[in-house]
Amino acid sequence: YAVDLFQDAGFEEQMSKLLAGFNNISYMFSVIFAVITLDRYGRRSTMVWGAIKGPNQRSFGAGVATLTFLYTATFGATWLTTPWLYPTEIFPLNVRAKGGAWSVVGWSIGNGIITMITPFLFQAISYGTLLLLFGLNIFCIPFVILFYPETAGRSLEKMDTFFEHGGSWNVFKASHNIRDEGIDDWRWTKKMNSEDHKELEAGRRLSTAVRSPEEDEKDARMSWTKRPAYTLRRKGSNAGVM
Repeated sequence: YAVDLFQDAGFEEQMSKLLAGFNNISYMFSVIFAVITLDRYGRRSTMVWGAIKGPNQRSFGAGVATLTFLYTATFGATWLTTPWLYPTEIFPLNVRAKGGAWSVVGWSIGNGIITMITPFLFQAISYGTLLLLFGLNIFCIPFVILFYPETAGRSLEKMDTFFEHGGSWNVFKASHNIRDEGIDDWRWTKKMNSEDHKELEAGRRLSTAVRSPEEDEKDARMSWTKRPAYTLRRKGSNAGVM
């Protein structure tokens, strides 16, 4: 429906078709960014920040074109790619093939529903359709943060450890349960980086649960004007979204 969107913004039919075509091309190339971000920043943060893409505001001309290109490129680099990768990692080994197949079924049904109801939504609530979709994006964020364990940097076999010892749908509580079981790799809200792997290879448990004296001292020296931003970044890092 990009052609209709551009025409509503004031572009002629031929120009609207060209813009829609170039939008699809940029959409395709935006997937390349996911090759970098998925392993660099993790699956959880990619989905969280991908959901925070604003609605395509109903303005005119270049503003609509710019926001449309930005919206589709952001989607292509985040939520277009991650749902294809994540199901193949999250399911335990004994049901991985079936789980991955059913995830594609769910994805197809969701896309089919959106495709069929979008024309009726535009007729009924006009640009409110875009606000509705924006609201659904925001609605997804708490679910990703609370219920989606981070798989980046971990082997596929590690998922069995999470489901066997987590004991909770809440990934934060499950992480603490795994830690209490004495399992070294327990922080399932964050991706495993090279430093974490070195700690595990050296036989040391990941120590991110305990604040080190150096971190406490840094907090104490932090000026009151900078402390809120620093605390937000630290908590976001612990949640795996920064």
